[in-house]
Amino acid sequence: MDMTVSELDGPLTCARLQGRLDAAGADRVGVRFTAAVAAQARDAVIDLSGVSFVASMGLRLLISTARSLSLKGHRMVLFGANGDVQGVLEDAALDQIMPVASTEAEALAVLAA
Repeated sequence: MDMTVSELDGPLTCARLQGRLDAAGADRVGVRFTAAVAAQARDAVIDLSGVSFVASMGLRLLISTARSLSLKGHRMVLFGANGDVQGVLEDAALDQIMPVASTEAEALAVLAA
């Protein structure tokens, strides 16, 4: 699992994940992801277009980070999930916890609303 983080106008954090978000992948990026996203105390968009697989530990990382942001009054939006990953997000009802968008533009629109 690899991760790149950038700042978008807003200020807004954008984290792009690449690889398998399974137990090993969540372990590999967990601390950096939490520090880059939750600790910044600003809205964030998370690009899942490069994620090929999500397991329970990956879901836990996303949920805990979204909840941490929510406690600070900020939101996190996921976007770009492929068919299999999107299916896992739907099965886990992640859209009940945080918005899930198809594209980066949709994710940014959710935060702008």
